[in-house]
Amino acid sequence: MATSSGGFWGTGAGRWLGSSKNIFGSVLGAAAIGAQLVFGLGPLWPLVVAASYGVGALLAPRDRIDLRLGLGAGASADQLKEQLKVFRRAMKGEASRLEDDANQILVHILDSLDEIVERWDDLAAAPDQAHVVEQMITDYLPTSIQKYLNLPRTFALQSRVEGKKSAHDELIDQLTILATESDRIRTALYSRDLDALGDQGRFLREKFGRSDLQL
Repeated sequence: MATSSGGFWGTGAGRWLGSSKNIFGSVLGAAAIGAQLVFGLGPLWPLVVAASYGVGALLAPRDRIDLRLGLGAGASADQLKEQLKVFRRAMKGEASRLEDDANQILVHILDSLDEIVERWDDLAAAPDQAHVVEQMITDYLPTSIQKYLNLPRTFALQSRVEGKKSAHDELIDQLTILATESDRIRTALYSRDLDALGDQGRFLREKFGRSDLQL
């Protein structure tokens, strides 16, 4: 089951209620209650129910998450703001699964993107850069993060295949690229020197068209 990104189901409580772990644990807990009603489990039956839920939650696989809203090309400034808000809310529940270095870069990127979107009308004069920012918000950033989070943690931090970087190292590289580009565009907006940026879209599309997180 994929994690929903918006509304109540995007909160920590909503994600848990809709998670496979909660559902599987609830099924085993309900089965224990049924056994108590039919057969009787003795005076400690509440502990048996709680233990059954815990075992179910422990054994159930972790849900794969999806941090994207599915916005198409040409998203409005309001839609981009909403995507950033949803992404931030989702990451509050997932931040503990990222290392400190990744979290620091991610917060920096989100702060930069927030500032850029607030000046979205000024970016209209530079459609190439507007497209790059749109892709960062709707695709590049959430895709990089969710691919990393959908890997087993020990594999993401340690495993290397055929001498490649670990998934964590690759994530840091991708976040650093996004941070650099978002900083460049934000600085150009404030200095009103968008022409000096050039077109970075092709480079980003080549970099993020495939993700090396798929080790």
